[in-house]
Amino acid sequence: MSGREGPEGRDGAAAAPAIPAQGYPALPLDALRERPGIGAGAPERPAGGGWHLPWDRLTGAEAARIRATLRSGEYPFDTSGVTGEPVRCVLSGELLQADAAHSARLLAPHAPEAVVSFVPPRHAYGASATVMLPALTGLPVWFWPGSDCPPPPVEARRIAVAAIPRTFRILARHPRWTASFEHIVFLHGSAELPPEARMFQDPSRTALIELLGSTETGAVAHRSGWDPHGAWTLLDDVAFAAPGVGAEGPLTVAGPRLAPLPDGRRPEHHEMDDLVRRLGDRLFLRRGRRAHLVRVNGARRDLGAIAARLRAALPGADVACVRVPGPQRAEAYDVLVAGGGPLTAEGVRAAARGLGAEPRQVRLVDRIPRGPLGKPLAVPPEPPG
Repeated sequence: MSGREGPEGRDGAAAAPAIPAQGYPALPLDALRERPGIGAGAPERPAGGGWHLPWDRLTGAEAARIRATLRSGEYPFDTSGVTGEPVRCVLSGELLQADAAHSARLLAPHAPEAVVSFVPPRHAYGASATVMLPALTGLPVWFWPGSDCPPPPVEARRIAVAAIPRTFRILARHPRWTASFEHIVFLHGSAELPPEARMFQDPSRTALIELLGSTETGAVAHRSGWDPHGAWTLLDDVAFAAPGVGAEGPLTVAGPRLAPLPDGRRPEHHEMDDLVRRLGDRLFLRRGRRAHLVRVNGARRDLGAIAARLRAALPGADVACVRVPGPQRAEAYDVLVAGGGPLTAEGVRAAARGLGAEPRQVRLVDRIPRGPLGKPLAVPPEPPG
């Protein structure tokens, strides 16, 4: 932790701006005191741009005071609603800081000097990665809200990037910015790496740490490296409740960071939407999200992976794959496509067929509503037949 003066200076006079404006105003650290979740003091997109929190400009005592205030809070978050109705979870600052401490330990061997985050702090992963992680480590953080905001002017040589799938698509448009760093470690908070992530595989300059979790559980497992089929390892305060060793089933976990139930009780375990095959006491293979798995022609397909590959094959298009009832109780899926230029439903169907799983229907829509983390929020209704 730096011993330099805080943003206000000892004599109460305003210090010089921490960075040039460029759409990234430096927020006062006290802006985070109320809550990093819903209704956060740190806005998601002030004046359409990103923001910067200069944790490295605080003394140790100043940082400890703000961390203690964050730790004492209670923060409400809504689940995505992708697999059902959204659920409100209230997480304590203690749980969020414990979650961020795991990320800090995983990042430590890479020695980042700053954090650049694409994850909105009004979501649980964003509160952990964008707010609590920099608070614990004392690293300055820049929140980069999206493709319509310029890259932040980060002077550090080694950075950690808190990523979601769209992060890699955004960074692919800024090769000079990514090339300016000596080392980048990606902390990816999703189980589905987009095809664009392959552009950043450089053992001499980049590393990837993936986290698996949910709003109700926090991070539960991690893996490193770029193998999309690699095994996951439970974090050290998480235990299997199911399935058994060698069996396949929903990932069910127990541990001290589970979100309280609506009545305030602490659950003994939580069943996640991830289908896994357990390999041992701590290891498992992930098959995909149960809500996104369909069996087509006798083979199980991951709709998230199909959508990612179709996006790569259809430049400029947004793609989502959704489960639908098939004939005679069979499983099927539809493809939704928005944008991407002069596309035809048959052309998209042919691309999907080439991936080994032909959809029931291809629908060209105006837009696919998505939340800040990129998950589809709702399926546009089918036109009247």
